[in-house]
Amino acid sequence: MSRPPVVFIAGERQHAGKTVTSLGIISAISNHIDPQDIGYFKPVGQEMVTLPGGERIDKDVRIVKEFTGLKMPDMGILSPVRVVSGVTRDYISGSRQQEITAHFEESIHRTMEHLSGKKLIIAEGTGHPGVGSVVGLSNARVANLLGAKILYLVGGGIGRTLDELEVDLSYFSHKHSRVAGVLFNKVLPDKVESMAEVMTEAALDRIFPEWDPPLKVFGYMPQVKYLNNPSMHLISRSFREHRAIKVGRTAAAWHLPCRKVKIISQDFDFFDPAILRPRDIAVIGAGSHRRVRRIVEYNNALPEGEKLGGIILTCANERSPDAETLGLLANSCLPAIAVVKDTADTDMTLYNCFTNTKLQLYDRMKHKLIVDLFAEHFDAERFVGAFGL
Repeated sequence: MSRPPVVFIAGERQHAGKTVTSLGIISAISNHIDPQDIGYFKPVGQEMVTLPGGERIDKDVRIVKEFTGLKMPDMGILSPVRVVSGVTRDYISGSRQQEITAHFEESIHRTMEHLSGKKLIIAEGTGHPGVGSVVGLSNARVANLLGAKILYLVGGGIGRTLDELEVDLSYFSHKHSRVAGVLFNKVLPDKVESMAEVMTEAALDRIFPEWDPPLKVFGYMPQVKYLNNPSMHLISRSFREHRAIKVGRTAAAWHLPCRKVKIISQDFDFFDPAILRPRDIAVIGAGSHRRVRRIVEYNNALPEGEKLGGIILTCANERSPDAETLGLLANSCLPAIAVVKDTADTDMTLYNCFTNTKLQLYDRMKHKLIVDLFAEHFDAERFVGAFGL
């Protein structure tokens, strides 16, 4: 039986937007192909979630199933290789490397057989092109194993973008992988038009003439407000030691994406809460009762849809925040947590969280943004033609 065409989505780095692209492509090509004829899987996964039955699979498989409605009765087989903690260490220190890699490859082939009745298969890569090579399964190797054509995601820009393309396309060429084209991702909105004028297919053909057929461009995707930002619920999970201050009125607010982090360091007499914008997170010492009250009152006065994202109280202990502060927050509509870390360490934790945010199952609003983004900026007809549909 002949295999359906396989699109392998690769990116310049982790968090390049591969899952967003998987979701967007599935939505964008639904006018050209029945969604039930589209297959999806994550050949090599690193971040696991536990299904109700106890099986652990890559979290992106669960996300794609929940948001797209694709038929995935057996999600386990769609996450064939699971590189969890300890796997790479055992692989390197052991003596059965070839045998283990062959076992991984067999698992991937079984998944392909499972999806053989589809008209198109989307295989989502992991991290940058070389990730997975430690167990013999780099993104390039997996793409070759699948007989796939690669859709490569690269960040928006010109100089840095060409630098990334030079490195990664050279790697794919060295590995004899097939790259069908590129998708320019997270382009500054006011730069989309100028980038489309400069980074054309003709320009790519001049710069990278070794690719035959020439590289195609499938779109210039602008950055979308809040798409890569975490919610207070996700932020709270980044702190090992924290206490959530919850009331019923804030339930929905915990799942809204936040905007920016604002560290409140001004004394009470000089602090103006108007520096906080909608969905900002205010970071302030747990003992700062008067300034917390000022923030809460300011937030209460903001219109619906323009509320703050949340408040984080640092240096918390048994006595701080005190009962008065806790009561004040409990009676507000502002998501709040108290953390043991000081302000500097809290800021670092938040930086890591904002930098590494992935989609969550409750991010329905973000999925709508993705659908709209790809409907407007992704060249679905060109994509369908390039992959032989």
